[in-house]
Amino acid sequence: MTKWGLTIMIATGGTGGHIYPALTLAHQFKKDGNKVIIVGTGNDIEKKIFAKEEFEVRYFKSELQNYPIYKKLFLLFRVNEDLEEFIRDTKPDLILGMGGYASAQVCVSSDRESCVIIHEQNAIAGRVNRLLLFLKARAAIEGLPGAFNWFEKLYMYFFGSHAYYGNPVREKIAHDAWMHRKSNGRYLDSKAKNYPKELRILVMGGSQGARSINRIVPEALAKANEKIDIQVLHVTGEDDYEHVKDLYARSDIDAKIKRYYPEIENAYASSDLFIGRSGAMTVTELSALGLPSILIPYPYAMDNHQLFNARFLEMKGGAIIINNEDLTKELLAEKVIILGRDPKNLSKMSESANETSFRFSSELIAKYCYQTIFFEKALRSYGFWYSWFYPFLRVKERIEHAKKHSNIDKL
Repeated sequence: MTKWGLTIMIATGGTGGHIYPALTLAHQFKKDGNKVIIVGTGNDIEKKIFAKEEFEVRYFKSELQNYPIYKKLFLLFRVNEDLEEFIRDTKPDLILGMGGYASAQVCVSSDRESCVIIHEQNAIAGRVNRLLLFLKARAAIEGLPGAFNWFEKLYMYFFGSHAYYGNPVREKIAHDAWMHRKSNGRYLDSKAKNYPKELRILVMGGSQGARSINRIVPEALAKANEKIDIQVLHVTGEDDYEHVKDLYARSDIDAKIKRYYPEIENAYASSDLFIGRSGAMTVTELSALGLPSILIPYPYAMDNHQLFNARFLEMKGGAIIINNEDLTKELLAEKVIILGRDPKNLSKMSESANETSFRFSSELIAKYCYQTIFFEKALRSYGFWYSWFYPFLRVKERIEHAKKHSNIDKL
């Protein structure tokens, strides 16, 4: 294994959707022999998650909190002197921004010697990453395809680079849960002759739960249980736990209700169908495991990105989308019954959803980051002309790369 010996700063925070992929990459970078520093804002969820890790973590209170969007974009240009001094003293080879306002000021405060790369988890890039793309980033990575539009990709063709490598999936999910699903063989083979009698369903609304899901899904599954055999694991979040528990108690459905389920890889591994929101990491994990799903996008997500996330799986044939405003117990029960009575279709959905490359995204992203870092270091050897001729040097590099990986010279 190559020991790179780089100093890598990962800027993340805010929600689990930004934090967990950052941690997965942090473990990959550390495994490759690099020094990893995580920079966050110090909110409760960050401290709770990072307390279990052994990385160096520094907190800088975000000056962008509790402001409307237009003010956040304006304040983004205000330099945090403490953060700027910390970056100057640390001299990171790479600053990896994982999206959201929590990472924005870290990327903006970077100096010329640090290579800035941004990672966008969703199928529609957030406002901060779109802005950083033009201001600071030398490379942009898509977690789901189509996050950046044609103009942004064209810009990065000349002034940086762009790649689609997926969202980094935790090893316990990418390896352990996948091997468990593969070994038990439940609904993974559309050519199988024997299928399980019961349908195991995982219901989850995300790290904060989801009220509409928690209120409607138990009644829908109780209705579906009259036609097919169902087993349910429902992760409610804190607020709705008692209410959901009471709803299941009124039916004879075999259900386990949990406020939280830290070992989510075990839940994924033993499930046949997922019902829940369509956050970027949820969609990626479902795809990495080939787990069929009924997705109910959060209707108030910025730029409706959860709908676009869900469409990634729907277009592959691995998911059914029900819009939040259309969600009723009758409609959901009907969808579940159809899937439960047609195991071959459920197996085909599993095959369609499966995206093997997602299980190796961490390694691919790390390799891409190393290539970008050393390419940037090489370009800086041009000194003063580095900035002026950057677009031409980028195109020249791409032409040389294309020749190296084609048979054009052999014709």
